[in-house]
Amino acid sequence: MVFTGMFKRILGSEEAPQISDNPFGDKGGALVEAVSTEASQQLAETPPILLHRDEIIDERGRIAGYRFYARTSNGGATSSGEFISLLRDEAVTATARRRLALIPIALDEWESHDYAQFATENTAYLLDTPRSEADADAWPRIVAAIAAAGARYALRDAALPPPAKALLPQARLFLIDFAAHDLSRFESIVKTLRQHVPSLKLAADRITTWTERRLCLSLGIDYCLGGFASTPDEAEKNETINQSRLVLIEMLNLLRRDGELADLAKVAKRDPGVSLQVVAMANSPMAGLSTPVASLDQAIMVLGRESLYRWLTFSMFRTEPQRDKDEALLELALNRARFLELSAQGILPKAQAEELFLVGLLSVMDALLGMPMAKVLEQMHLPQEVQDVLLRSEGRYGRYLMLALAMEKGRSEQVAKLAEDLGMDFTALPAHSAAALQWAQEAMEHNRG
Repeated sequence: MVFTGMFKRILGSEEAPQISDNPFGDKGGALVEAVSTEASQQLAETPPILLHRDEIIDERGRIAGYRFYARTSNGGATSSGEFISLLRDEAVTATARRRLALIPIALDEWESHDYAQFATENTAYLLDTPRSEADADAWPRIVAAIAAAGARYALRDAALPPPAKALLPQARLFLIDFAAHDLSRFESIVKTLRQHVPSLKLAADRITTWTERRLCLSLGIDYCLGGFASTPDEAEKNETINQSRLVLIEMLNLLRRDGELADLAKVAKRDPGVSLQVVAMANSPMAGLSTPVASLDQAIMVLGRESLYRWLTFSMFRTEPQRDKDEALLELALNRARFLELSAQGILPKAQAEELFLVGLLSVMDALLGMPMAKVLEQMHLPQEVQDVLLRSEGRYGRYLMLALAMEKGRSEQVAKLAEDLGMDFTALPAHSAAALQWAQEAMEHNRG
């Protein structure tokens, strides 16, 4: 089946879309040393490069995968060799065993570089327009080679030549740049694709708000990419925090400070629902008790600090009423929290590195609760230094949170400067990022809601 005429009318004149500047992170955790003066000069002479991830949000509000790309701090392009090296360092193949991994490449790069090493059943190579018209006839050969490697291909709404348009029905997904079209044209593209290639998965790129995401879903879009997942939803305005969440957060804070178990029980008793869940978890088959416990104090003792902390972390994001976006926020928060903790190892004392984990979790509370961070903090009992970093990125932990956010946004020059200020090795950060991503994904799998 050939759709050349139809897609020429719809897509033929479009420019290639620009990749979003927004975020959304092998186990790392090696000790880091201060950046030397020589290394600092080298960073200044050679623009640092980071691999950037855009999260791909599915129709359920969960992270279905990531798009990976690289760029220098001055916005320049990276070579294919550099990109492949970064993909390898990021352990992208490990990510692709769990989630969709979208890797943009030019059509002619497949045969000249070893991108096949990242091929899995969840890998999709986002093929760009050929660099020369002479390469246009290579489409069937390249997609056949990708399939033989065990992966899929994806296409986007650039000026696709006829051979590429004929391959749409077999594509893993089709990426449409939301920001490049007015609404009527965007609707027209989606409608036409839905009519003529109904099985094709559609993804909208450069989505910046939850409102835009809802619009795309209403039009039949399957996936959305952009920086909206960690932002507050403008349609949700709350004045107070759910009492259960307040209790869970205070218990988390107590655990991080090695609070007494009796104090934990006292806080938990403020909310009957939390108390019942803790007792039920202690009596679950996983706990392996021969005699059921009946009191909250006993339940907390049986569970222990590590199990209780893990349960509190997930429950904080899964307290009713739960919405689609909460799962994505939970994974993003876990990723950020673990990255902060790993990055601080060997620099800060263990207790402070663990407190950074809590900072990472709480840094998305404004988006989770639908209220400004200042109002969120008014209703929590948190240490002043934690409040300072969450509200103003100040204090002992301020630069660490700024580093995590810069890593998520792919701002390599800012990352390099912050790493130097904090006494970190810039080259160790990608390993921390990859380890944090894998840890967060494993945690989500083991605690699937």
